[in-house]
Amino acid sequence: MKGPYSQLTREELISLILKQENQLSERDYKISELEQYIDNLLVRVIEEKPSILMSLTVPPGCSRHA
Repeated sequence: MKGPYSQLTREELISLILKQENQLSERDYKISELEQYIDNLLVRVIEEKPSILMSLTVPPGCSRHA
């Protein structure tokens, strides 16, 4: 079997997997934090200045990607 990991030992492969699992967990945590931040920000905008969101709507028949 040839590939970028073919020369690694079993222990090195396990270590690499554990490192990648940790990186994925950190990424998932950061994503969750950002989602919560966006949710809170959206609620605040809706409460204080909903007209901002109205200006983002596109009239029917118009395309934003034209």
